Amino acid sequence: MTVTLNILEIGARGDGVALEEGHRYFVPFTLPGEIVEAEPRDKRGEGIVADLKEILAPSRHREPAPCKHFGTCGGCALQHWRRDIYAGWKNELIARALEQRGVMAPAFEPALAGLPNERRRADFVVRRQGRKALAGFHERASPQVVDVQECFVVTPKLVAVLPPLRSVLAGILPEGGSADAIVNDTDAGLDVLVRPHKRFTLSLEANQKLVAFAESADLARLSWGDRATAEPLVTRRSPRLTFGEVALEPPPGAFLQATRRSEQAMRDAVASWIGDAKRVADLFAGMGTLTVGGPWRATLYESDKPSIAAVEAAGRRLGSGKLTAVHRDLFRNPLMAAELGAFDAAVLDPPRAGAVAQTAELAKSKVPRIVYGSCDSGSFARDARVLQDGGYRLEKLMPIDQFLWSPHVELIALFARAPLSSAKK
Repeated sequence: MTVTLNILEIGARGDGVALEEGHRYFVPFTLPGEIVEAEPRDKRGEGIVADLKEILAPSRHREPAPCKHFGTCGGCALQHWRRDIYAGWKNELIARALEQRGVMAPAFEPALAGLPNERRRADFVVRRQGRKALAGFHERASPQVVDVQECFVVTPKLVAVLPPLRSVLAGILPEGGSADAIVNDTDAGLDVLVRPHKRFTLSLEANQKLVAFAESADLARLSWGDRATAEPLVTRRSPRLTFGEVALEPPPGAFLQATRRSEQAMRDAVASWIGDAKRVADLFAGMGTLTVGGPWRATLYESDKPSIAAVEAAGRRLGSGKLTAVHRDLFRNPLMAAELGAFDAAVLDPPRAGAVAQTAELAKSKVPRIVYGSCDSGSFARDARVLQDGGYRLEKLMPIDQFLWSPHVELIALFARAPLSSAKK
């Protein structure tokens, strides 16, 4: 049984939102202002997910999606929305989150818009079916795999690796077996980690096939296994990430900023916003994307051991004492306010959950400047309120669209010390 719905807005997951007879509906692939026929399917939170059946009155902001997989592939949700309106909506997500938390915010810096075919990292899924293997992304809200033939989000190099990846894994994975293929486009070429969903030992023949695949696909490195215990099968060129004058060799499956433009924009913001800081604490540092290679002495705090090892190796090669890496879980053991007193600036780029414990210590500290990179506007707004209550003011904020046509929005922001409200006259 279908219902006729007026789409009011786009929700945080990229679905159109409608209200009808007291019920809240979420309808994918719709736009504000549209009238649609939809079929209710499942409950989600306080609303109902409905499948789009027909667009009775389309939005003037609707555009043809460029990708033939759109609507089935779970990678994109908003290819059908005019780009300038879509970009404005992402800014609104941030503004709304800050307003809900009562955070005083400045006018945003010009947003860094995402561009097609620039994402340099992808987690592909590969599944064997009979004599063939499917390779691509999961279908929307489904374990099924879309066998991706084209993609307007990732770099052409990542798309080009899919056919040989299908071919080699069709002869290695067991029937019905699947694996993730984490592909990073590094400065030295593609770095691929194949992570089978169920562990099994590679035969000599399978190993040889994978080595031949690495050669034919011109991979920099091919590894096998879980990220923590990955075994490099062949290293034809050492994968390389370059930050200023510092070169790092990332571990297999390493987290990278999704696009090089975004990474450089964030690095430029850090360099500009922390001014002449001499000592910088990089919290949730990963491989030091935001601080390594700067003119300051950087101390990186990170819980991921492979990332710490990569930074330590780069620090030894640098040999100037400007780069120090510390293994530390900042969720359980945040840098305390007294420890933060040793630094002129703090930079943090936490996971999606934000940095509750670390932000509480930063709010009590006297660090003059804090640069916060975030991949979730909700957790950022929560942490920003804690900093604001501790006497910091949000001075700059730049929205960043690293995940084109998705509901995800990132940002980088500057906080500076302001007089505590209790000290104001």
